[in-house]
Amino acid sequence: MAGTCASCGHPQEERYCQRCGEERLHPHQLTVWYFVTRILPAEIFDLDGKIWRTLRLLLCRPGFLAVEYAAGRRRPYVKPLRVLLTAIIAYAILMPSGTTFTLQIPGIPIKFNVAPARLQQGQSVEGTLYRLDRFDILRRMYEKKMGPASSATDEITRRFSGMLGTVATQLSFTSVLLFTLVLYACFRRHRPLMLEHAVFSMHYFSFVLISTLMELAVFSAAMALQGFRLALPFLFIFSAWQLAYLGVAIRRFYFAGTRQSVAWPAAMVMALLLYMLNTFFITAVQFLAAAIAIWRL
Repeated sequence: MAGTCASCGHPQEERYCQRCGEERLHPHQLTVWYFVTRILPAEIFDLDGKIWRTLRLLLCRPGFLAVEYAAGRRRPYVKPLRVLLTAIIAYAILMPSGTTFTLQIPGIPIKFNVAPARLQQGQSVEGTLYRLDRFDILRRMYEKKMGPASSATDEITRRFSGMLGTVATQLSFTSVLLFTLVLYACFRRHRPLMLEHAVFSMHYFSFVLISTLMELAVFSAAMALQGFRLALPFLFIFSAWQLAYLGVAIRRFYFAGTRQSVAWPAAMVMALLLYMLNTFFITAVQFLAAAIAIWRL
């Protein structure tokens, strides 16, 4: 049946538009039953589908998806922004409150978050502020507005925790933006388009969130079996994996065509610096989220 494409207005006689590729859907394809029985099972159980293909490449081939996107090969994979949104939502839902992984630098009285820290369920306002800020800046902000943090009522604690969690999730994109700007400053000669750095950043941040969820699952299982004796080596392995992942991704995306003897050392040095910088960004965003939550009380 002839008609016009709903997306571009081009005459469309076949199922797919010859100009933009838009599919013409029949009314029965727009029902919930069709989505539940046909589309959803196909996406979930098709191991060669977009979702699983993208996830497999994201975890196992660092930087590959960014290379594919920059080369224009985008249709076989889930879009970077959708991957990031899915990772953020999954992390917010599945990460138990109060569990986080931090990086302690000797001589510096602050722990840097490797991934966005989740709020500890039932923790007092005073305890939360101390966990996010060892310099007591947030505590002074709170006490100037609300009085002693140690005297916060249950209602104030509930409101503060709720707002902090909401703002922290919203500000997750700030870390991605900051990381993008640093990548552009460092590698604009290799990749002059800002969008390419944004794609790399979104994929890397998605990997950090997903791998942290995997780390938590393994850590919890190891703790249940033999406690810290078995769990600590896994923490080291996952941290090394995240750092090595960034190095390989930088090598593949930014140093393609560069001599191996130069590319690998440069990529690993940049990975270490960017890894540390990213933990700083995440920690700073958590601090900002707490400051906004205090201001909104």
